[in-house]
Amino acid sequence: MTELRSLAHGRRDRSLLTRIGSIILVTAAAVGVVAVAVSANVVEHQQFSALTRRAELVAAMQTDALANPIWEIDDRAVRNIIDSLRERDPAILAVSVFEPGRSEPMAVSGDPRNSADSTVIEKVIDLRGRDGVTRQVGTLRLLYSTEEIHRNTLEALLPVVGLLLLSLVTAIVIISVMLNRVVLGPLRRLTQAAQAVSRGDYGARLATEREDEIGVLTKTFNRMAETVQDYTQTLESRVQERTEALADINRRIMDSINYAQLIQSSILPKPEVMEGGLAEHFVLWRPRDVVSGDFYYYREVEDGFLIGVADCTGHGVPGAFMTMTASAVLNNVVDSMGAADPAALLAMVDGKVRAALHQDGDAASWEGGFDNGLDLALCHVQPAQGRLVYAGARLPLTVAGAEGGLTEIRADRRSLGYRSAGPTPDFTNHSLELRSGQTFYICTDGLTDQCGGERGRSFGKRRLHGVVEECSALPLDRQKERIESSLSGFQGDRPQRDDITMVGFRVRLAGTPAAPSRTTLWEIA
Repeated sequence: MTELRSLAHGRRDRSLLTRIGSIILVTAAAVGVVAVAVSANVVEHQQFSALTRRAELVAAMQTDALANPIWEIDDRAVRNIIDSLRERDPAILAVSVFEPGRSEPMAVSGDPRNSADSTVIEKVIDLRGRDGVTRQVGTLRLLYSTEEIHRNTLEALLPVVGLLLLSLVTAIVIISVMLNRVVLGPLRRLTQAAQAVSRGDYGARLATEREDEIGVLTKTFNRMAETVQDYTQTLESRVQERTEALADINRRIMDSINYAQLIQSSILPKPEVMEGGLAEHFVLWRPRDVVSGDFYYYREVEDGFLIGVADCTGHGVPGAFMTMTASAVLNNVVDSMGAADPAALLAMVDGKVRAALHQDGDAASWEGGFDNGLDLALCHVQPAQGRLVYAGARLPLTVAGAEGGLTEIRADRRSLGYRSAGPTPDFTNHSLELRSGQTFYICTDGLTDQCGGERGRSFGKRRLHGVVEECSALPLDRQKERIESSLSGFQGDRPQRDDITMVGFRVRLAGTPAAPSRTTLWEIA
């Protein structure tokens, strides 16, 4: 089956001239063979008729010579006559003379047995007596060879076959030349022009003055090419106009987003402010887009400072709007309540965000559309008292001790601001005693959920804790480099999945001098 398909494919690949020439050749050859066969049959019949007439004439002449010897029963004379007859005519294979009423010949010359290439002529031998009566005295049988017929037929047909072959070759050459000039040449040029149009050269045209089918086809192609060129030029012009318009719109949008990024950055705490209460710290803040749905928080209060990280719904522009709302709500809550009770701050932020976004309704009656909120971790640090109070809404606090090892303080498993599905539990405060050498880490799930590696799995909390535990004794700027390197190596060429924020800090205890500002490392990208 494969060989048949290959053969069929090969036949399709042959040129039109080859296929038409093959058809003409086969047709002409078939007609020639039929004509030669008919001619051979006619010539052979004519040769056979001529041989029969000649044989009958010879037999008639010999019957007169044989009549008297047969009547006189002169066998010797009869044999001499028939032997002489065979010598004169090579086409005679055998001559037999029979007496009336006898099956055995009176005299025989040659082999009288019939063969496929022979024919028999019989002639009655009569003798007229003195009394005027004609009597049958015997029968003459001549066995003639028909090879002469075949030979003469072949000799007669050779000029015909030669002329036929010459005519066939001449006709094929003339037809091929005319076909190539009148049909195939224009079709070839038309094909080349069509290929040029398919490659984008819409100016391809063909000149023609013919009014036949090829001329009509060429003129139709020219009109089609002109139409395609006109449509293409119009389309390109419109595409160029739309592209320029979209580029202008995109430029304006990006200008607005970039300006929004400046506005968002303005709500983030400045490095010099954070250095006032921290011995060391680093901030890894990587928006997935230009602006972020994450933000970090630092505010000095009467007995210390408040530090935290928030992960709002969405990313990009929607997430940035949420950060502005959540940051304003958080500042308002701290102004009204103070920072001593982080759990109460989370509860108040939950209610105020829900009210600000008009999400006070029950989740069971909500039919879809708008439901936004945030995850938030807050730490109230009191360096003078050596105490840190943590409360978290889905964002845990990780603590690295001076002697090594990590401890994770789990957050409450609920977010802030979303529609409620029932009674909401209170948030929990976790009080920690501050010790020298401790390092605290808060990060959003954008870091642990980042996909990478050979199988495209997430970075994961276990991997992050492993990296942090290995470098927890290092200065925080070195730790940040290790974390970044590990994340970049794991992520590879995969796109960033979500906004990433991580804050690491060490508290300056009472009596400890301020650390040099060079140890503070920031990344806002």
